[in-house]
Amino acid sequence: MGADNSEVDETGADVIVIGAGPGGICTAIQLRQAGIDDVLVLERSAGVGGTWFNNRYPGLTCDVSTDLYSFSFFLDHEWVRPFATRAEIVEYMEAAVDRFGIRDTIRLDTHVVSARWDDADGRWTLDDSRGGRWSARVLVGAVGMFNEFVRPPVPGLDTFAGPVTHTAEWPDGDLGFLAGKRVSVIGTAASATQVVPTIAPHTGHLTVFQRTSNWVFPKDHGPYTEEQRRARREDPSVVEAGRSTAARELDELFADLDNEAKTAEQTAIALANLEAVQDPATREALRPTARLGAQRPLLSSQFYEAFNRADVTLVTSSIAEVTPTAVRTADGVEHPSEHIVLATGYLAHKFLSVVDVVGRDGVALRDQWADGAYAYLGMTVENFPNLFMLYGPNTNGGSIIDKLETQTRYIVGKTVYLLKNGVHALEVRPEVVAAFNERLQADIGAVAAWQAEGSRYYRAPTGRVVTQCPYTVVEYDRMTRRDDLDAYLATPGGRP
Repeated sequence: MGADNSEVDETGADVIVIGAGPGGICTAIQLRQAGIDDVLVLERSAGVGGTWFNNRYPGLTCDVSTDLYSFSFFLDHEWVRPFATRAEIVEYMEAAVDRFGIRDTIRLDTHVVSARWDDADGRWTLDDSRGGRWSARVLVGAVGMFNEFVRPPVPGLDTFAGPVTHTAEWPDGDLGFLAGKRVSVIGTAASATQVVPTIAPHTGHLTVFQRTSNWVFPKDHGPYTEEQRRARREDPSVVEAGRSTAARELDELFADLDNEAKTAEQTAIALANLEAVQDPATREALRPTARLGAQRPLLSSQFYEAFNRADVTLVTSSIAEVTPTAVRTADGVEHPSEHIVLATGYLAHKFLSVVDVVGRDGVALRDQWADGAYAYLGMTVENFPNLFMLYGPNTNGGSIIDKLETQTRYIVGKTVYLLKNGVHALEVRPEVVAAFNERLQADIGAVAAWQAEGSRYYRAPTGRVVTQCPYTVVEYDRMTRRDDLDAYLATPGGRP
């Protein structure tokens, strides 16, 4: 655990990072290794790990191979299985914090609610939810995409007599509270594919309400054998080979979404997974109808099998309303329920605007992003000097850990330049941001799958695709390695 800020005298630093998830941890490590020691990481939760610490719903595991969900500089961690559970990932992040000596930089239970740029001082002032005030020359937003969860606007939901639990608010403890209960799960996307098969054996009856069927690919849930664990421990090349294989498979899943031959191959894999459903009508109802790639691809070899249970029912009629004791669908059927689980995801389009960030001349980030979030290289935006973002707009795709390492390297480079050269303010030029995003949106527009009906997950309310990156991990890394100081306006006068 990090330090409790209630006993901390420090209120400022050269660099403040918001968020102690994988991105924030990687940033703090790389800053230290670059010789920048005056760093604080402010984390709203009681532990490190970001979304992995905050989410505790049953069955939560990573959809990316843990070989690829590991920092390239910390590969000797002994993972239990190819796709790690939530607890294993939190353990890994804790281990990284200790191995690389950054625990002293972290302030837990510190929820930053606002950040304001002072042009005269060349500093950011941050306020937290407990009245604390912090100051930094450089601000790094490492809050990612998954901060505000979606509570669906279902009529009558607030009148339901039983518990309503969003997967993002799942309580600690065992599943005894579901024993014998009629439970309704609303949603069949990422969290549902993990929750449904995990809780089904513990409920009296489970009813799953589906709005849109999804593409679900098979996934290896089993742990490594003792022989495999010994080989991985004793021979580093085994892990390196696993990373290479995982990267190739991930590229094959996400790349060339408009390539008919590759799409046909991936379609066959997903539909073969669907064959696990024994009832023909249920199987047909679960068959994806959206174009492959228009939705976030999901991984599970257990989700479909859950619908073979006699005590699990799939409902595809739309929800009309919730009564105190049931979920009523548009076909007039009432589905009795004693507990509702909302597997309805996050507002993935908000990024750093979940914090009230105000830049030069009083410009609010959420206002500047009114038509949809954007940034230069997904990391910085005009009117917000000395501000960088991790996992920002249009950076989703491939291994997020690889992306975070690329972004951290870039951000640390700019931070070193700013701090070591007496730069008061470093701000990306508006014309550079505009040109980059014009090209980016054109490249996104060329991916027909992301324009297809059903691609809601990728979009801001205006319809702009704000999550996806049209470039491979290697291409994106190459883009961030060129000397681009001419993309910035550097105002001298900062303390060297």
